[in-house]
Amino acid sequence: MQNVTGFIVLADISGYTKFVRSHNMKKIPFIGKRAMETTESHAEHIISDLLEKVIEELEGTLTVNKLQGDAVLFYSNPKNLNEYPKLLIEKIQGCFEVFIKRLNDIIFCESCPCDACHQMGNLRLKSFVHYGDFLIKKVSRFEEIAGENVILAHRLMKNTIDSDEYILFTDSVKQICDLDYLGKIDNRVEKCEGLGDIPISVFYPDKKIIDNPIVKKMGMFAKVKAMNNYFKKAKTKNDIIEKYAFQD
Repeated sequence: MQNVTGFIVLADISGYTKFVRSHNMKKIPFIGKRAMETTESHAEHIISDLLEKVIEELEGTLTVNKLQGDAVLFYSNPKNLNEYPKLLIEKIQGCFEVFIKRLNDIIFCESCPCDACHQMGNLRLKSFVHYGDFLIKKVSRFEEIAGENVILAHRLMKNTIDSDEYILFTDSVKQICDLDYLGKIDNRVEKCEGLGDIPISVFYPDKKIIDNPIVKKMGMFAKVKAMNNYFKKAKTKNDIIEKYAFQD
């Protein structure tokens, strides 16, 4: 077990709970079960695809630790706090670009009538950045981070921010990196269960429009063909876990 001081970062796809409403489909006679299975399969594929793009963007800057449903937990223990915080923020901002680009690339999936594909254009990314002490402990063949600061980062995911796309920084990050260079920052206080009032700073990336001119010009047959090719080999979160050899 190792006690370190560093960054704890969560990347979370917002709208995931609304993304799949397949439990309601079970009630539809005959087609309900099939529709439910298609929706769940497509949702798993799309979410896994998007999470993988985020991991690829942050790989090398952060260590990926755990996949948690629609979110990924990362950490780092940098030696140079003069340069690293801005580098990290730049990479996190890049995640938003990569995320939207991937959505644009696969927007042809909206031609599928299933609930997951129909709503995919509403998916957005949130990121949570905290700096503090945490434990790195060995669990079987995996490493897991733990401690009060890890709990804090997770509890901040439930907040009062009225947006589906943002980067949340705790005050500890602000103390080692002046965030004013980002532009407009929303400074506020969130109440965390068992941890009291937590000062945070929120940065809202520029809103990006889901718009792919190439897909717009495609006929329905071409869109369906592209969609079928995309879903031909199912992608799951287990694939990501095996690829990066971390826990779920």
